[in-house]
Amino acid sequence: MKTGLLHVAEDRGGDARLDAAVQLARAFDLHLTGAQAAPLSAYAMADPFGGVYPSVKLFTEHEKRQDATRAAVEARLRDEGVAFDWLRGAGSPATVLLDQSRLSDVIILSHLESDEGGWDAELDLVGDVAVHSRAPILSVPYDNGTLDLEGTALVAWNASFEAAQALRFAVPLLSRAARVQIVTIGDDAPEFPAAGAAAYLSHHGIQSELLSVPRGELSVGEELLNVIIDSRSSFAVLGAYGHSRIRERILGGVTREMLLRSPKPLLLAH
Repeated sequence: MKTGLLHVAEDRGGDARLDAAVQLARAFDLHLTGAQAAPLSAYAMADPFGGVYPSVKLFTEHEKRQDATRAAVEARLRDEGVAFDWLRGAGSPATVLLDQSRLSDVIILSHLESDEGGWDAELDLVGDVAVHSRAPILSVPYDNGTLDLEGTALVAWNASFEAAQALRFAVPLLSRAARVQIVTIGDDAPEFPAAGAAAYLSHHGIQSELLSVPRGELSVGEELLNVIIDSRSSFAVLGAYGHSRIRERILGGVTREMLLRSPKPLLLAH
């Protein structure tokens, strides 16, 4: 893990993302790329006849805000001794991040901000990037960018391709953890049990413990959240969106519940 892509924007999760990115960079000597997006919606205006046109005033104001944010982030990275470069792309945040993530080892984003008000692509940025990116996502809470790589790591295992992908991507992080727990909720998958995940980690020199949680009345997401809290996990690893995002938005799902409620960073892969 040597390259990271950091989503930089004027939102309330920016400071937490930067905190996590700095900690990751210092732990792995990571080179960070700060990525800013300039979507048309930031400087588009509608006319009385239903048309849309760019506003020079809005564009200038947007550029000034982005310049100020860039200056603050760059100053922090210099102070921390983190190597970095910068890009600013035209398009939605998801488009810019996905375009630039092809050679990134990790993308640093924020958890979902809200479950109210209906579907909003901007608020569901992490979901949009997770299902289309070939790189893993490190998603952090909006109000806390603490990333303790030397604490307890939780691996959520359900034998899915997504879970296996996340496990492989997480090896550099798990190798630094003092304790690794592989947790299954309900019956273990006989075709690829959690013991197989533990064996895989052992080949990488990582010792792990197996934890089986009986399936009760709580959802899988709620059970995982309880384990994170009870075990005082520093971060969790899980496969993202084994079901479609639309289905999870309507019916609920583990990934969405974790992104809405997890108090700790999540390493996600689809």
